Amino acid sequence: MRLSAKTDRGGTMVGDEDFPERLRAAVVAAGGATRVARLSGIPLTTLNNYLAGRSEPKRPVLTALAEALRRDLAWLATGTGRPAAAPVTGREIARAEEELFDLVLEAMLELYDELGVPPRRAGIGRRSARIHNAIVATAQNESEWRRLLEMALALERQDLTGRS
Repeated sequence: MRLSAKTDRGGTMVGDEDFPERLRAAVVAAGGATRVARLSGIPLTTLNNYLAGRSEPKRPVLTALAEALRRDLAWLATGTGRPAAAPVTGREIARAEEELFDLVLEAMLELYDELGVPPRRAGIGRRSARIHNAIVATAQNESEWRRLLEMALALERQDLTGRS
């Protein structure tokens, strides 16, 4: 019997007996549980519990899984709709990278201002571009951008202040 997916007050999915099967199929297609755990930021043990049907994810985790699996969130949660997420266009990628660069530059300007360091325009632009490029090359998805930016800013702060 197929039940519709509902959530409890905590956002945990309840009542969908087919969820582990959908998740298993999507995980296999995406390269296995270890890869999906790394891409989604979900511990492998937790993902294995979802795959075995021992527990079900809350909404934020389900969203991370759908993104990592490149699956439609509604399909993953309920089994309705099309399994594949809409393909990302080059324009969307360019817009996201532009937003990331703006985020990096703004954070760098705030850091320089906070530390009282005069932002030499060429220097801060080059440093921001290097951080941006490193994040784009390293991050598996947009949700990792902020974490990597925070790490880069901490290193930048150490470099500017000479402290570790």
